[in-house]
Amino acid sequence: MLVPARSLLADDGTRITRYELVRPLKRGHLTAEQLAESSWEPVDEATFRTAWQAEVDEALSSLKRERLHLATGLLLPVWDKLPADNVRVSRISASDGRSLLGREVPIHAVADICGALGLDAAPQIAPEDLVRAVLVSGWPMAVKAGEALMLKRSLVNGSQRLELTGWSASRLDWYKAQGCFTEIIRFQTRLFVPLEGTAAVLTRISLEP
Repeated sequence: MLVPARSLLADDGTRITRYELVRPLKRGHLTAEQLAESSWEPVDEATFRTAWQAEVDEALSSLKRERLHLATGLLLPVWDKLPADNVRVSRISASDGRSLLGREVPIHAVADICGALGLDAAPQIAPEDLVRAVLVSGWPMAVKAGEALMLKRSLVNGSQRLELTGWSASRLDWYKAQGCFTEIIRFQTRLFVPLEGTAAVLTRISLEP
């Protein structure tokens, strides 16, 4: 669906007409010039309804699940405690009519924000989500274990690895028995988790009595 959008001003003061393209799951913008050069064509209402419903049906048949951490409520007093590198504001609407508006919080920053806000404990992060967050963001994240372990992304011999830090030498054999492996780099023993099956290894480590 094409609707008018807020115009822009070019450097020379020329008004740039824009339009918003609204689709069932996303929105985009086009200038009048881009629209004229595109392949979009006007259609009658019946054709539009058919095409719109087809896209809705396709979306419903391929649902994706994603966990989103959202800081909601009166945020202005605690704005400085939220990540400065991520200021995306989102609105979530549920099928029962409920709606939430707030700042998105990257998964790697959840624990730090909970600490900054004086919360007793951060939400538990599933091993699969933790691994994905470390690989994508590059931020080290704490691993639930008997020791203060951190999982981080490390570049070794030109390839990315997942490394555990904070372990004690007396427990090295135990970590290796759970699926970790070691490598001596520059005369220092370092502990890594295999990229295949990382979540399973972290689960075994977190279940330590």
